[in-house]
Amino acid sequence: MSLQVANWIPFFHSRRSEKKEIPKISGVNYQAAVSALEDAGFWILREGVHVVMTNGSRILTIPCNDPVHGITMEGIVHDAGLSSERFRQLL
Repeated sequence: MSLQVANWIPFFHSRRSEKKEIPKISGVNYQAAVSALEDAGFWILREGVHVVMTNGSRILTIPCNDPVHGITMEGIVHDAGLSSERFRQLL
């Protein structure tokens, strides 16, 4: 086993045993999320199974699920460049 792989294995196992964080944003209705992101300056490019939004420099994809899972929503909010607190204000 090479030195690089030997150093990677303990890191991998330690990451797997970490407790997952509770999402700061609970499940959100996708229509409410789209509305909040529109208030933040995004607009809809297209709709289908997902809603694709942009602000001219960032592209977001929101699944049309009710509710959108909290961890998924946190990733979308992070990609939008917003904080969890700011997104909750926009809701």
